[in-house]
Amino acid sequence: MRLSPSLASAAALLLVPAAQGELLLGYGAYNYDTPCVYACSNAVPMVLDCPEYAGMSEEDLAYASPSATCFGNDTAYLTSLAWCIHQHCDESVKLSVIDKFWEEDLFYGSTDPGVVIRYTYPEAISQIDTKNPPEPMGVDLVLNRTISITDDEYLGYINAIVSFSKVVKNEATFSLLVFLGGAVAPVGLSLLRLLPWPVTLRSKFYAYFIDPPVFGQRHSVPVLGMAMIPTRGQAIFIVYIIAINTVAAFVGYPLLTPNSWYPDATYELTRHIANRFGMLSFANIPLTILYGGRNNMLMWLTNWSHSTFLLLHRWIAFTCTMQACLHSAIWLQMVVVENAYATSVVEPYWYWGIVGTVALTLLIPLSMMPIRKYWYEIFLISHISLAVVVIVGSWYHIFYLYDGRDGYDLWLFVAMAIWSFDRLLRIVRVSQHGIKRAYITKVDDDYIRIDIPGVDCTGYCYSYYPTISWRMWENHPFSIVGVTPGQSAVPAESLISASNSTSISDAEVSSVAVDAAARKEAGIVSAKTAPTIATRNGKKAGITMFVRVHKGLTQILASKAGLEAGIPVLVESSYGHEGKTSLQGTESKFAPTPDYPNTLVIAGGVGVTAVIPALQSSLTLYEPLGSTKFYWGIRNRGLVDAVEGMLLGQGEGKKGNWGRIEPHITVGSRLNVREILEQELNKAGGAGTTVIVCGPLPMLDEVRYTVAALARHGAVVRLMEEAVVW
Repeated sequence: MRLSPSLASAAALLLVPAAQGELLLGYGAYNYDTPCVYACSNAVPMVLDCPEYAGMSEEDLAYASPSATCFGNDTAYLTSLAWCIHQHCDESVKLSVIDKFWEEDLFYGSTDPGVVIRYTYPEAISQIDTKNPPEPMGVDLVLNRTISITDDEYLGYINAIVSFSKVVKNEATFSLLVFLGGAVAPVGLSLLRLLPWPVTLRSKFYAYFIDPPVFGQRHSVPVLGMAMIPTRGQAIFIVYIIAINTVAAFVGYPLLTPNSWYPDATYELTRHIANRFGMLSFANIPLTILYGGRNNMLMWLTNWSHSTFLLLHRWIAFTCTMQACLHSAIWLQMVVVENAYATSVVEPYWYWGIVGTVALTLLIPLSMMPIRKYWYEIFLISHISLAVVVIVGSWYHIFYLYDGRDGYDLWLFVAMAIWSFDRLLRIVRVSQHGIKRAYITKVDDDYIRIDIPGVDCTGYCYSYYPTISWRMWENHPFSIVGVTPGQSAVPAESLISASNSTSISDAEVSSVAVDAAARKEAGIVSAKTAPTIATRNGKKAGITMFVRVHKGLTQILASKAGLEAGIPVLVESSYGHEGKTSLQGTESKFAPTPDYPNTLVIAGGVGVTAVIPALQSSLTLYEPLGSTKFYWGIRNRGLVDAVEGMLLGQGEGKKGNWGRIEPHITVGSRLNVREILEQELNKAGGAGTTVIVCGPLPMLDEVRYTVAALARHGAVVRLMEEAVVW
């Protein structure tokens, strides 16, 4: 059973309630929805004569603050606040709004059990002689009578409230812009390709602005083994991400003066920018997780590859980290200047913020390409562990700072929902197949063949082998050659001996073009032909994968070759762009079209396994739209025999079975990619050609660079790279 994107999207909706409990400030949540009331609450002095102050020393009194009980019982405080509201709030402020504030937000702890407010708002007003309005506080050290708040005093506080409200709403607005801009823009940009552009214009546009690297000729091959140069299309989106994050960080600070909250405008702006960086970092956390997931819904809605999203995942993660570091650094500088570091560093919100920032920062060096390539398990374990620490540290940071208010945890809810959705779908993809057995056969010293009976999937899959290592969670993506029919066992030696007796010699090029019968043309995997290697379970069909042996998991798998009982395996599938996206229908993306009737497939080594679906899609019972040519370069002939034996069968004229596909198989020497592309695209004339490539990274870059160069000079061509470069 294939997991439908529409079903997966429906499952995603089940996770939405997890993020609905919180609202962003300015969008459903409001700290100061009635500014004049809160301005008065801030303006009335809190120097009360509380009973709990009795017996305190002058030093203790300097740090003491009134309790909720003291606020609720203090007549001077209640009447002064009521008079300020009566004096400065106009008639548009309804009495019900004031009453709600009085009951719920009058002072901190006003709703705690046992706290009683002596007067309601109308009762407090009735205590005041309105014919003889109260005077300002003057030089009194304690609030022991009803006072009035002057217009100048009130202006400083109302400016602070209004300015702060606008800033925090902008903070929420720009965080939404960053998240939605990253989540929606790929879909919109992908839909542009559906417009009826002339194919010549489309080819040139891609050749100049999408396909080539930003500079040089490398994209897949990392520079100095450290980082990939993005394509121009990827770079445009990276610049867009950086631009919206930069604008979001430095725009939207309406400062008003005088402001009674801050000593000067510079200090106020610095605080707001520091907080904005923190909020934007939070908004980028779910976006980072979304782009890095296997079950990224954007891949179902766009034509963007998993490799592209992984590249963007790293750039967004870097942006998120820089924002968190700037947030922490600016606040550190402010508390040091204020001589408040010693008291701040012991606060839970402070050290949990440090935990989150440090964990986020450590993710950068531990995710460098050499770590991913040579110490993948260290990368994987540290990546997941530190990501969890980031979420936990961020959660407690805002919990202790805001006590669950203000909606900052919304972004963490969204991040956890996206992560849970991805993991849930992984479990669903694995469980739909259950536990199977994998039968491994040695092709030669470099390659192995893996047959998994009872599984039907396409594209590529992640396979788990829980019994061959203590790292039972370890899995790797392998391209699926196709679904092959099962038959009784054939010894592994038969494949090796067949490869040794093949008629293809080193550096030989085989070029065949045969018009086969329609029954053979209809499908490259013939139900009546048998695979070279047995599935060892009778007649049951299953999937086949060819794998290059490296160190690690593949080396362990190679050591299990020839086991008659096979080994247990869990298959997580299907992945890859086997068809068009959910917004573009289900027709195979490899199928020839009137705009691109010709198909040119180039493979290197085991990369042939990823391009076989392209060959399959080019076959038809009807007269083909154009030509289909297949170039495959391979170091030795063992894999050639294995693949041809599986696809074309044994003993009935393998070459003739290629049908209208024109194969060029080169053994023992490298393909001259530039010569092939120039020759085939010149033959095509003005007809469009789809170039599909998978192989070693240098080959991918050479094909990409050459295709773009030829397209700039008039060739009508589109490039499809079937490789996951992470």
